[in-house]
Amino acid sequence: MKVGSVESLENRLVGRLAGRLAGRVQTSNLPCAAQVVSWIDLVDLCRELDDCLVVLEVPSTDALALHEAVVSLAIGSGGWLIHQIRTNGADISASGYTLDTIEASLEMLRIFHRSRHHSFSPGEVEAARRHIFNAAA
Repeated sequence: MKVGSVESLENRLVGRLAGRLAGRVQTSNLPCAAQVVSWIDLVDLCRELDDCLVVLEVPSTDALALHEAVVSLAIGSGGWLIHQIRTNGADISASGYTLDTIEASLEMLRIFHRSRHHSFSPGEVEAARRHIFNAAA
């Protein structure tokens, strides 16, 4: 099997796993504690993806696209989960996590996303640096 084929297979598996975890987070017939554990598993997957990008130094376009898709999915399902916990006054203590932990994990995911997927072009970022700090990157 070629390296590109293996990478493509790994990307599909990561995508499918992320989709299944997000689906479990949003399944209303599961206990809330189980939804929390599934989301934390998705957060762990995002952390591993982010670590892989650090190791790669210059990640491929496909690796960046996978990272953005999975982290965005985790951010969305995490926001939904927090909303459901608050709205329903759900007891999540059986999960071993607190609402503060979930909120902190969601913020970590947002940082992962902002650090890799800028809404500004590199030229705009450089111009802002020069304007604000009067320094080159």
